[in-house]
Amino acid sequence: MTELIGPRRLSDRIMSIDVLRGVAVLGILLLNVRTFALPSSAYSNPSIAGADTPLDSMAFTLVQVFGDMKFMAIFSMLFGVGIVMFCGRLESKFGASASLWYRRLLWLLLIGLCHAWLLWWGDILVAYALCGMMLYPLRNLRPNWLIAGSLASLLFGSLLWWGMGALIPLGGEEVLAKVSTMWSPTGEMIAAENAAWGGSWLDQTPKRIGMAITLETWVFAMWMLWRILGLMLLGMALYRWGLFDLRRSRVPAMTCVLLGFGLGLPLVIWGQVLNARDAWQGIDVFFGNSLWNYWGSIGVALGWSGIVLLICQLGWARRAIGLLACVGRMALTNYLAQSLLCGLIFYGWGFGWYGELGYAAQLIAVAAIWAVQLGWSVWWLNRFRFGPVEWMWRSLTYWSRQPMRTGSVPSHA
Repeated sequence: MTELIGPRRLSDRIMSIDVLRGVAVLGILLLNVRTFALPSSAYSNPSIAGADTPLDSMAFTLVQVFGDMKFMAIFSMLFGVGIVMFCGRLESKFGASASLWYRRLLWLLLIGLCHAWLLWWGDILVAYALCGMMLYPLRNLRPNWLIAGSLASLLFGSLLWWGMGALIPLGGEEVLAKVSTMWSPTGEMIAAENAAWGGSWLDQTPKRIGMAITLETWVFAMWMLWRILGLMLLGMALYRWGLFDLRRSRVPAMTCVLLGFGLGLPLVIWGQVLNARDAWQGIDVFFGNSLWNYWGSIGVALGWSGIVLLICQLGWARRAIGLLACVGRMALTNYLAQSLLCGLIFYGWGFGWYGELGYAAQLIAVAAIWAVQLGWSVWWLNRFRFGPVEWMWRSLTYWSRQPMRTGSVPSHA
């Protein structure tokens, strides 16, 4: 039975989903690299560090407009697609999927906790595992209900965030000043963070674990939970509507491009304009202004997805599509490898370039990592059926050692 319920054959994979996953895992590095190279608050506040030249400012703005929260949104939607595909495949054969699904996500939760506590505090796998567990009972809902749930979750999350921003000033100047340090830290706080990331792995541990716990608790409950749930539900609905089926009409993908960019980009740009007007200071920057990107990023993510789907349908750039599909098939391995490579480049236990690269120079490091991952993904998959972490995850999920080398006996599901 283990062989029968193992992962599907390569011929059964949906290429468009692999390509999109590859685009997403490469794209999120444009943002994540900032948390390795600069103080964490510089992720979205260029007044802290990294914007020393006009070129740096341009690099920051372009990545914010076209990348911030967009590639994470694609990843979240694809995770929702994975819920429907994985569970549907098992249920069509055996009528049940709960035990394998929850085992799969418990292992992902453990992988994410190890990633966050041992390597990089900004891990997203913990949040995905928790949200995936919550959504399992909704996997068979009709698309219209999935969309309704998606909108409800996204709306609740945005109202919760806006309401929190509105309530904080009521706590007085002391509370406001304390919260303000989250996006505009004091010089002492920045110095402490610089010392941590510039030190050894052991020196970084208290800071890394503390920030990871904050992300996994408070930030998860107030922000990530509702957004990720909403985006996963959206991905489930889009999959059921056949968006990722390349044999269907190109109209849905074209609609994603036109409406996604047409509606999303103006919202994102307006949020940037408001932040610049406020000089990246004040409570509105962190709360109210961020909601323009909260909603606009969903449209831009759909726009990027539509472009990728159209390129796949039209058969353009086949070499590039093949490379991206390989990266996508090893998305978990590549995601974790990015943290390892960025730690090696920027942290004190590696080359120690922390604080040395502004927003523009960071893109050179990103391009170098992209080149490595594009090359090694193809090399690896020419020899093995799965990425190394994917193989481990699958073997733990099915509680059976999965065939690894190409040409080994494939599973039948």
